[in-house]
Amino acid sequence: MTSLKDKIQNALDENRMLVLGAEVLVGFEFTAFFQDGFKSLPERSQMLNLVGLAFMLFTLVLLLAPGVFHQLVEKGTDTADVHRFATAIVEVALLPFALGLGTTLYITAERVGGVPSGIGFGLAATSIAGLFWYGPRLLHARRRESSEDHKVNRNKGEEQNHTSIHDKIRQVLTEARVIIPGNQALMGFQFAVILQRGFNELPLWAKWLHLISLSLISLSTVLLLTPASYHRIVERGEETPDFFRAASGLVLSSLPLLALGLCSDFFIVIYKLDGRITLALIGAAALAILSFGLWFGYTWFRRNRSGALLRG
Repeated sequence: MTSLKDKIQNALDENRMLVLGAEVLVGFEFTAFFQDGFKSLPERSQMLNLVGLAFMLFTLVLLLAPGVFHQLVEKGTDTADVHRFATAIVEVALLPFALGLGTTLYITAERVGGVPSGIGFGLAATSIAGLFWYGPRLLHARRRESSEDHKVNRNKGEEQNHTSIHDKIRQVLTEARVIIPGNQALMGFQFAVILQRGFNELPLWAKWLHLISLSLISLSTVLLLTPASYHRIVERGEETPDFFRAASGLVLSSLPLLALGLCSDFFIVIYKLDGRITLALIGAAALAILSFGLWFGYTWFRRNRSGALLRG
């Protein structure tokens, strides 16, 4: 059974993950009003930017509330009310977060491919975020039925591993927080650049490539934020082996999307600088080889080598 102190610490850490993801959209939507390209957007997109900003500010206010509650109401004491409040806040805040993300993707896609593209990408972003963040709740009933199996598996896992489930979960959440700022910075660039004059000078195919890259980074960010919602909504803050496996898988799954998004925008930057597709392809391919090779190739090699040594 996870201690109350650890539940509250995890809840505050997970709120911090969500705040990091929300802040980049707030920053873009504030800045957009002062960009030269903002005036060239359709009036509909200008109003949607205001709506998206309202959604994200609402999200940010909600996500910052548990810390205030903890200090003002409970005077820093760990209580069950703090944990319940933090859990309820996350459940509510994820909905405007998903809507704000979809609104921002609409503006970006409409700029590139018109209204149909905007609607398609906006709805897809909101739906995918909602699926990953709220979908696990559907598993809640099934997981309750197998709660006894969880206890058995947890005990076995703790006997067989030197690292406790508590420490593993802390570490995987920390690792997610390590990746999120990179996604945050890249999303900020990708959203802001569509309002820059240089973006309009790109050929249409390069604009679409940028939109695809933005979609990949957005999906990567959704995956990185899913452990926080999963832990709050499905596990109710309990530290279980199943949550660790889910969180680890989500964090690892976000990396290929991040790598592809980085490579796509690196390709565009080289192409804009040099004007030669061949050189841009070489640069993007080199970055892809480095990222996939180091993140997955080398680690796969070391994992299999360690397994072979253990068997030997």
